[in-house]
Amino acid sequence: MAFVFPACSEQELAEPKLQSTAQEQAKVDKTKTFYGPAVPMGRGVGRAWVMVSANGTPLSIGVDLSAKSVMSQGDAIKEYTFQLPHQVAVPPYDHIELGWNPEGHDPAGVYDVPHFDLHFYMVTPAEQATVPFLAPVVNGKPVFDLFPAPGYLPEKYQMGPGLVPNMGAHSVDMLAPEYTGGVFTRTFIYGSYQGHITFLEPMFTLAYLQTLGSETIPIRQPQFVGRAGYYPTSYTISYDNSPKEYRISLNNLTYRTAQ
Repeated sequence: MAFVFPACSEQELAEPKLQSTAQEQAKVDKTKTFYGPAVPMGRGVGRAWVMVSANGTPLSIGVDLSAKSVMSQGDAIKEYTFQLPHQVAVPPYDHIELGWNPEGHDPAGVYDVPHFDLHFYMVTPAEQATVPFLAPVVNGKPVFDLFPAPGYLPEKYQMGPGLVPNMGAHSVDMLAPEYTGGVFTRTFIYGSYQGHITFLEPMFTLAYLQTLGSETIPIRQPQFVGRAGYYPTSYTISYDNSPKEYRISLNNLTYRTAQ
């Protein structure tokens, strides 16, 4: 599906460059942050970035979203693709996609509230395009894609039925608040197709962002990974009042070999 973005002013396109807090931290830590191209979204912009150490080791990967872009998404489903900066490679990640779901999605009573899905894809858009639709229920019975082999999902993660086209299957954390008596505000999902992990996904509600300061959440780890590369042990969702921007990142990247 193609999306047409409204034109942005030069001031709006410059917004993500105002990284005062990140720049100050970089001076202390001797880190460097590389940015991908700005993408117009709503009345603002967003873009991907990668932070590396002084010797070039990837430390964090994420997106910056101007506050007015987050708050101006409207009543229609939208999706944006962010390209990673060309100056540095961070395997296994290929690109990042942000989806806006104004009415949420299944399962009903859990994720059916306005929220964003942020996919850190380990496959190319061409590979995504090969993922078909698989109905979640056929003849009254749930239908599942091929499950990842034991050890490739964290314990207590459970795959949902069906396949979302151009995405894949979604495995949710059964220890998350929305499944243990609480409500969904933010959660972390593992995505897969035909038994292989293809994306990592922080998912968070609009209401959560509207009351946010900063929160860092541990990521429960699988025993094995199928693609060599840098995997996070935590993710952070934060708001910076100057320059009025949200930052969502995968942190403490650690290199793991494929098994």
